[in-house]
Amino acid sequence: LVRRDVINNHHPVESKEAGRAYCPWCNTWGGIGRGHGSNTFNLSDDWSKRNRSPELAPLYFLRKDLLPGSKMNVTMTISPVADRGEPTFLPCQQAQAIPFSSSNLATILEMFSIEPHSEHASLARETLDDCETPALKGELKYCATSLESMIDFAVAEFGTNEIHAAVTSVVNRDEEVKARTYKVGVGGGRVMSRKVVTCHNMMFPYAVFYCHNLAWTRAYMVPLVAEDGSRVNAIALCHFDTSNWNPGHASFRVLGVKPGTVPICHFILKDLAWVPN
Repeated sequence: LVRRDVINNHHPVESKEAGRAYCPWCNTWGGIGRGHGSNTFNLSDDWSKRNRSPELAPLYFLRKDLLPGSKMNVTMTISPVADRGEPTFLPCQQAQAIPFSSSNLATILEMFSIEPHSEHASLARETLDDCETPALKGELKYCATSLESMIDFAVAEFGTNEIHAAVTSVVNRDEEVKARTYKVGVGGGRVMSRKVVTCHNMMFPYAVFYCHNLAWTRAYMVPLVAEDGSRVNAIALCHFDTSNWNPGHASFRVLGVKPGTVPICHFILKDLAWVPN
């Protein structure tokens, strides 16, 4: 069974004009960080150029920090799943009818009434570029433009349809939680899976997720207690083979380690981690 409650409802996008699709997300693009650049930690030189936000640095940690009682000085803003104002998936048939490629960018922009020289157009172009960039060594990747295609990719990777999408979420609050200090709760970080498909929300007129499976990566569920008493079930990824990572990657500077020496871990805040049931 696949949990759909943690993914945006994929209702049809209603057109405000005959023959033209409506982009409900465009008005909020300026306030939302790029899905792939904001919450994921990329390994290649090209990708790392888009991952320079200084506030992301504290999200890196070592595997020993998953032990119960460990204190993490991380500033994380975590929203209840139901409150995340992100774009809805198009129905599969409608998504398949849209030419998702950089060579067809002009057509896509016209369909969603986006000015060709606007920031929205630039972000859409970057998303297409990321999706068309060859996979890294040890990586399998796919950009899903519908819920069905995302599930199909994850099912193919795991070889079973008994999967679910895990997300970082607030346990005991209905409102957004923002704290600077968290303590790892009882039991510590628990291995959810030794194989994970992570899907990152990209900037596009409709929902597009960059999904990939990196070799030697494990997913953990980490119970955290914030300084204000808020409890969070956080999803963390630990990468066990960093020998091919860029030596200038921010994680090595933050943690004071070298490539290939220790597993590098980080939280994912808004992305989906597909794991077997």
